[in-house]
Amino acid sequence: MQLNVLIHLAMVDGEISKEEKKTLEAIASKHNVSPFQLEEMIQYPKPIESLGALSNDVKFEYLYSIVDLMNIDDEIDQREIHFCQNMAVRLGYYKEVIDELWSEILENKDLRKNKEEIKKKIQKFNPYI
Repeated sequence: MQLNVLIHLAMVDGEISKEEKKTLEAIASKHNVSPFQLEEMIQYPKPIESLGALSNDVKFEYLYSIVDLMNIDDEIDQREIHFCQNMAVRLGYYKEVIDELWSEILENKDLRKNKEEIKKKIQKFNPYI
């Protein structure tokens, strides 16, 4: 589940910021995960499962979500970048896709405005598309 991946990212720097927690709560609510279930997922995170069988669209959504969450508290930790690069590779992308997405974040704080443009732009970082 995408929420589990985001929990791992939020925890990679040793703490979940208020902004990260708020985002996790919103995503959990969208997926009918109760606050109690979310707390349990945070306290006892499950290992990240295989991501290879996901469709290219779902893989992009995962990648987009992790980069968006990484940026949510305006504090980028090297461990977060490394985690995102590893996830990118597990999703079939070259790890450099994170640099490209990070560049997009710097140019446009609100990634939601041009999500489809970003999707097209990063296709060059996925040899399987």
